[in-house]
Amino acid sequence: MGMTEYEDEPVEGLPEHLPEGETMVWQGRPTVAAMAKRVFYIPHLAVYFGLLIAGHTIYRLMEGVSAAQVMGTFVWQAGLAATVVLLLLWLARAYARSVLYTLTSERLVIRSGVALPMMVNIPIEQITAADLRVYRDGTGDILLKASADRKLYWVLLWPNVSAWYSRPVRPLLRGVPDPESAAEAFAAVASQHYRVTTESTTARMAVHAAGEPLPAG
Repeated sequence: MGMTEYEDEPVEGLPEHLPEGETMVWQGRPTVAAMAKRVFYIPHLAVYFGLLIAGHTIYRLMEGVSAAQVMGTFVWQAGLAATVVLLLLWLARAYARSVLYTLTSERLVIRSGVALPMMVNIPIEQITAADLRVYRDGTGDILLKASADRKLYWVLLWPNVSAWYSRPVRPLLRGVPDPESAAEAFAAVASQHYRVTTESTTARMAVHAAGEPLPAG
């Protein structure tokens, strides 16, 4: 097996071993299907390409162009569209495998990046709210809200960020296979942390069930 860019991690998904007293609570990563649908919009692009090619083919036939010429154009257009879709599928798979969400008793760590792996640490006391959206395929997105004094960068978090929030940047745990368990873990850690941290007595974390208003990521 070849060496990967993550093999130097002392603990998978973490830049270093956890300090004494800090424990790992939950880990998860997006599914390939969720990444393909909600980041790269592959189903939408496939339908768009199909309609475009079909419309062009019908138009040329109605113009009286020979079937052989129409078929030749159809083949190269379909091949080009398939190449684009396959490339995006590869990217969706690569990003889904690169992303790992790690929740500990003290922080959330988001690891992502294909060509240039990076990690973002967000202390629990700086997460003031979390909203859950569950999709028909059983996966879910958890949209986080950080405190105003926490500076986050959209480019560093992508694709783990909501496209609807540029200011302030809102991290998004995308396409989690077992979203209810993840939400319960967040709620448990947050409630415990805020109960023992006097500086965060006014902070809160609200986990909303499916059907609650939540902007699409």
